[in-house]
Amino acid sequence: MNKLKNISAKSINVEEENIIERVKDTTQGFPLVIETQNANLNLKSWIHNNKEKFEQDIINYGGVLFRGFEINSVDKFQDLMNVFPNELLEYKLRSSPRHSISGNVYVSTTYPNDQIINMHSESSYAPVHPSRIIFCCVTPALKNGETPIADTRKVLKNLSKETVELFKEKGIKYRRNLNGVLGLTWQEVFQTNEKNDVEEECLNNGMQFCWKGDNELVISWTKKAIWKHPITNEEIWFNHGLFFNKYMLNKGVLSSISDDEQLPNNTFFGDGTEISKEIIEEINNAFIKSTVSFPWEKGDVLFLDNLLMAHGRNTYEGERKVIVSMY
Repeated sequence: MNKLKNISAKSINVEEENIIERVKDTTQGFPLVIETQNANLNLKSWIHNNKEKFEQDIINYGGVLFRGFEINSVDKFQDLMNVFPNELLEYKLRSSPRHSISGNVYVSTTYPNDQIINMHSESSYAPVHPSRIIFCCVTPALKNGETPIADTRKVLKNLSKETVELFKEKGIKYRRNLNGVLGLTWQEVFQTNEKNDVEEECLNNGMQFCWKGDNELVISWTKKAIWKHPITNEEIWFNHGLFFNKYMLNKGVLSSISDDEQLPNNTFFGDGTEISKEIIEEINNAFIKSTVSFPWEKGDVLFLDNLLMAHGRNTYEGERKVIVSMY
């Protein structure tokens, strides 16, 4: 099992350039910050030349924040992502609105700036999920707009034994009502206008589906809630049980419906029984105890191991442009 390195700020010499390494939050032990004062140091070359260290740092810390490399435009981020040309993933089976800028580079979720985005691991509900998710800050918000991150190993440890055993035994059932009224349309989620394509994808991935007219589709499926990391073999809390649950929905959404059948999404235990409000609050508190938040700076690039680190988004004021890619 990999253990977090216990380091203070230190200097290392790479390509005859001075780079400062430090842990952003020494109490939580993550993320690792790799910072340079030399804007001419090329991050793509640095990652290529230090691939083994780069990969190990992400596993050790869950996330690495590169600062000072001036990846401050879409073009520069797209060029950086060319380090992984055959691995970048398309954003499929969408849970929130997000549009592509170039190739498999997206604007992070286009969600109202006065609402938070709850903590989640990217596409943990989906048949295929990314191993890594990368954020780049092109324009930091005038106020707030952080992307908080949480260690999913710590989330699991902050849950009661009873709750953990329930989810280990039963897993999680997801249900989504795709009609475009309170959530996304089925066309947006599946990235197609063809019903046959949707049905084929559902059948291939063990999803139940029910059409309620041309513009409404209900899908449901069950997955594990607790996984083992493929490299470290550590147990992790890896699911959308909190994010999709009715108790975490915006109060405006809840007040606009008459019964749970109209919810845009909800989660249950794998046997279909309700997850109580008390358990959802317990999970949310476990995330809070496991979270680190820091203000974005223009040109920041944050690499996260998607299984070890969940993320969210705080409310913000002013213009904010954070772009994202996955592999």
